[in-house]
Amino acid sequence: MRTWVSSGAFRTNTISDIIQDALRLNVSHVELSSSLQHDPNYVTSIQLGLDSGLHFLIHNYFPAPAKPAVLNLSATTQENLDWSISHCKTAIDLTVLVDCPFYSLHAGYAAPLTASLLGKPKEQAAAMKEISIDRERAYGTMLNSVQDIADYAKQHGKLLLIENNVISPMYLNELPENPLLMTDADEIEQFMSDINRSNVSFLIDVGHARVSATALGFSPYEFMERTKPFTSALHLSDNDGKEDQNLAYSANSWFWELLEHYQDIPHVIEAYALSDEEMKRSLSLSF
Repeated sequence: MRTWVSSGAFRTNTISDIIQDALRLNVSHVELSSSLQHDPNYVTSIQLGLDSGLHFLIHNYFPAPAKPAVLNLSATTQENLDWSISHCKTAIDLTVLVDCPFYSLHAGYAAPLTASLLGKPKEQAAAMKEISIDRERAYGTMLNSVQDIADYAKQHGKLLLIENNVISPMYLNELPENPLLMTDADEIEQFMSDINRSNVSFLIDVGHARVSATALGFSPYEFMERTKPFTSALHLSDNDGKEDQNLAYSANSWFWELLEHYQDIPHVIEAYALSDEEMKRSLSLSF
C-alpha cells in the first residue's frame, strides 16, 4: 500500500509551491487535484516535480482550465459534455507523462450547475430546487461517457477510476430527489454490471460514504463491504457524518480498522489545508 497526499492537503494552490512544500515535508507521492489554480505551463511545472523525484497521480478537475468550467460526465448540454470528455482525455495524457496507473474523477450528476456553484452545496441545492431531475437520462449519459473515456484510457494502458459522489442531509432537505450519481452501493454495483469495460473501477472516498450513509439511511460499513470488489484506490478524510468536511483522520476514525483490507491499493490523504504537524501525523499513521 502506498500513501499519497492530495494537493488539497497543502496550504497553497500552485503546482510550484506544492512541489516545494512536498520536498520540504519529505512527501514523495502527490495527487494533483481540483484545488489547484490554472497553470498555463502545467506540463513544465509537473516535469520540474518529476525531476525533483516526486511521483504524481492525476485526479478530477486537474489540470484546471483558464476559464472555469464544470466537469460532469452526465452533463445536460452537449457543449458541457464535450468539454468534460475532452478534459478527461487530456488528464489521461498526463497520466502517461507522470507514469501513474490511472486517472480518477467524480461520478456525474443529474442537474446543470455553473462553475460559480462548485464547492458550495447550499447554493447548489437552492439552484436545483426548480430543476427537473432525470436520473435515468443522467445515468445513461454517464455510462456512455465513461465507456468513451475508458476506451481512450485503454489505448494508453491506463485504468479509469470513478469516485463515489456525496449527498448530504442538507441537500435532501432542499430537493425532492437525489441528483448525484453513485452515492450508494446499489447504483455502483449496477454501474459495474453495465459498464462492460475491464479497465474501469472505483476510487472510494470514505468521507463521502459516511455523509451519504447519513443522508440515505444506509450503513457505511456495508457500503464499504459491497463496493470493495470494485475499489482500486481510497480517499481518506474524516467528518461529522453530516457534511463532507475533509478533516484530518486518526486511528479512532470510523473507517480505520477497515483499512487492513485495502492494503494492496493506493490510499490518498484528502484532509484539507493540513498544518505541517498534521501532515506528518497523517503520514506516520499505520495499521
